[in-house]
Amino acid sequence: MKKSNVTIIAAALIAIHVLIFMLVIGTKDEKAKPAPRPEPVKTATAPAPAEVPELAAPTVSMPAPAPVAPMPEPVVMPVEVVEMKPAAPRETIASTRNIAGYLRSDRPDKRTRQVFDELKNDPYQSAIVVDARTGKILYENRSAVYSYPASVTKMMTMLLTLEQIDAGIISLNDRVKITPEIAGIGGSGVYLDVRESGAFTVDQMLEALMIHSANDAAAALATHVGGSIEGFVDMMNQKARELGMNSTKYHSPHGLPPSGGAQPDISTAYDIAILSLACLRHPRTLHYTGTKLSWLPTNTLRKEKFMLANRNQLVGKKPYPGCDGLKTGYHSKGGFSLAATAQQGNDRVVAVILGCEDRNTRDVEIRKLLDKGFASLK
Repeated sequence: MKKSNVTIIAAALIAIHVLIFMLVIGTKDEKAKPAPRPEPVKTATAPAPAEVPELAAPTVSMPAPAPVAPMPEPVVMPVEVVEMKPAAPRETIASTRNIAGYLRSDRPDKRTRQVFDELKNDPYQSAIVVDARTGKILYENRSAVYSYPASVTKMMTMLLTLEQIDAGIISLNDRVKITPEIAGIGGSGVYLDVRESGAFTVDQMLEALMIHSANDAAAALATHVGGSIEGFVDMMNQKARELGMNSTKYHSPHGLPPSGGAQPDISTAYDIAILSLACLRHPRTLHYTGTKLSWLPTNTLRKEKFMLANRNQLVGKKPYPGCDGLKTGYHSKGGFSLAATAQQGNDRVVAVILGCEDRNTRDVEIRKLLDKGFASLK
């Protein structure tokens, strides 16, 4: 075969291969190309959405923080430690017990409106001795007969005042108002003047009441606690009923006999024993009734302190062993009276004597009664 023929055949073969290659490449491109999407169906043309304006946040300029002052160095102060006295333990004092032989509160009402010319006797109108720890009656003589207690009445005035202090209604530091009615109270007193209104505290009036037996101090406390003397007397009678003092009727906060023939405060030795135990259950009772001597302070009217000396000789000038309270009383219709308490060892006795003819007889007889009480407890 000629050389020219070979060349033609080779060229033809190359051309055929090139053509086949081009066909293969074209087929692959058709397969890779995605099918065209169908045109969407045209509906009514919707309005173009309104353009929302772009909101620009305002620029807030914050002030620079104030400089913080440096903390001062802590200062350590020396503290003096003071040793406090331990509080005195509260004594065990009996309440009434509705058992035979003990002070009872369940007796029938025996209050009277009768006015007696006098309620005195020789050596006394009535008496009773009680074990303060149990309420047991250790001795009694006509203990339920009527007597005029006079200033022994002030024990109830003190008790109500202390209870109002405990209830937070008044305070020992309250300043007491002095009215013309208070200043005009007669008998034993500390000569309160209207111009001294606010000069004295409840605490000072309690001292004047129980140490000096001041009638004007009783009226001042009654007005401060009860709003009026009449209102306070109502409180006194209500308390007497609560305690079971079945023969007691109060007409005043001080015990003075009234003018015009009205009935004075009336009670019995039995009832005063119940009241004495109620007072002793309050820890401040012995503070006031056992103080021998105290003083009212000076003010613009008083240039000198006013001395308050205890009227109970068993606490003061002629002490009885262990006697540390309660209260004396006297007026012409009721004679001389005394409710006294004494402690010896673990025993405490209350003795009440009402309606003695004279002071000396009262003091002698009350000592005998206290002796009887302690002797019966041995």
